[in-house]
Amino acid sequence: MDDRDPERDGSRVASIDILRGLAIAWVLLFHLWGDLEFFPGVPRVYYEQLTWQVKQGNGAWAIVTSATDLLFRDGFQGVPLFMMISGISITIAAYRAGDAMSWRRFFVARVRKLLVPYWFGVAFTYAVIAAIAWRQASLDGGAISTHMGDGVTISLRSVVNVDRGIVFASVALLPRLLSADKFFAPQLALWFVGLLAQYYLLFPLLFAAMRRIGVLQFLLLTFAATIAANAWIVHEYGALELKFWLVTAWAPFRLFEFTAGMGIGWLLAAPEGRRALAFVRRPAVIIAAVALGLFAHTFGDLLIGRWSAQQLVASDTALYWQALALPLTTLGLASLALPLVTRRPSRIDVTLPVRAVSVIGVMSYALLIVNDPMRLIASQLRLEAVPDVVWWTFLVGVYVPVSMIVAWPLARLLGLMPKRRSLREPVAPEVERAPAPVLVPEPARLIVR
Repeated sequence: MDDRDPERDGSRVASIDILRGLAIAWVLLFHLWGDLEFFPGVPRVYYEQLTWQVKQGNGAWAIVTSATDLLFRDGFQGVPLFMMISGISITIAAYRAGDAMSWRRFFVARVRKLLVPYWFGVAFTYAVIAAIAWRQASLDGGAISTHMGDGVTISLRSVVNVDRGIVFASVALLPRLLSADKFFAPQLALWFVGLLAQYYLLFPLLFAAMRRIGVLQFLLLTFAATIAANAWIVHEYGALELKFWLVTAWAPFRLFEFTAGMGIGWLLAAPEGRRALAFVRRPAVIIAAVALGLFAHTFGDLLIGRWSAQQLVASDTALYWQALALPLTTLGLASLALPLVTRRPSRIDVTLPVRAVSVIGVMSYALLIVNDPMRLIASQLRLEAVPDVVWWTFLVGVYVPVSMIVAWPLARLLGLMPKRRSLREPVAPEVERAPAPVLVPEPARLIVR
């Protein structure tokens, strides 16, 4: 095995693709599970359910299904993982570019890769909505425009409203970040594009600040700023959920997820980060990071939605614990991801399952674009009360495989895939430019509803 660090010598960082693949799988499972569960409770409910099953000794199956319910319920946190990965990738790219970094080229390239696929996703979703409206009109009568306006559903019971305001908000992007009624307008999974665009705009300033004050101080400062922003929401409105669109779509309320990624990117690519990187690769540090990650994530998870009407009326100071929820879960995710992202390349990277996860990660944006239309079709089948055999055939034989089959050429069409390489070379990631070092002979490797 080659001992060189790919993140420093310009080659592809396979572990970033692996993490991205795990994140997109987590998000898609959350969408599928959430559509079937319909408005699931806060994560704390599923912790209590799992604890109760264990205490009652209800058997392995009950415990396993309770654990998977908790895992799927937390799948919305795949979005903070994606924001973290963006912070890692962009920071690595900035350090590799050095003095040759052109912010103009940076913004042009990022905006193109972000907005062109987004607009395609908007058009694709409206095309599927129109097709479903046509089917509803053929089955039930009435005008296609009427069915398209308020007849198409997602999660069976949630109506997808389409009017001129919604269409404008979805195309212009910014208006969907300014109000709750347009937030999911109507591409539920693509709201994150507005958030990521904010991080891109902030990155030059954040990168300069990190280099000036030091990475540890930078992380502490942005962690505290994220808590303060969420505490302001609690002070003004009592509960974060009452301003869901604001705390979900705007960078100040979740800044630490991106800056935590920048900190990891510093570890991987900054010349002054070599000693720190060697330190975090020690077994004892890895164990400590995992323990901290589990504790911080669980603690933050239990604080999500921790409020009551009585507390709101009484302006209970305990409400401010909510301000710690997202920063702590993000800290937990970063700590859990750290051993994976900072590990040295190994032979496991070229095994078939890991390569599959990596490829899924590379085309994650395309998968999200395809996912919403598939959810609309699934909801229509449930609305028509198709037999169970038809539903499960669609779910297993169409929903998942067709999503993958469509996402691959779509990612290539939209320029989201790395340049084609020989089968014996690793796939190039979004931010790296130089060819990867040869580790072993190997084939190619990837904001809630």
